[in-house]
Amino acid sequence: MEVTPEDFSGTVSQPKLYKGSIIVNLTNAEKLENAVIKGNLILIGTPSLKLTFSNITVEGNLNVSKAEADDVDFDTITVNGDIEL
Repeated sequence: MEVTPEDFSGTVSQPKLYKGSIIVNLTNAEKLENAVIKGNLILIGTPSLKLTFSNITVEGNLNVSKAEADDVDFDTITVNGDIEL
């Protein structure tokens, strides 16, 4: 399932829950926050100058190999699987 950066995030008290793997096109995105992914998170595209992740749990793998990001801040992201750069 593909999710836009605008629809990705939940709130601190109610993180967005994704049951299964998702793809997020980061084009012009600045932040992704407050989410639990019960599968893999695949990131593609080119984000804005700085991309921040906050309060995200990935129960599968995180794949950022198709994202073209220079300045990424993995503030509070937990990945239970592998990270593919």
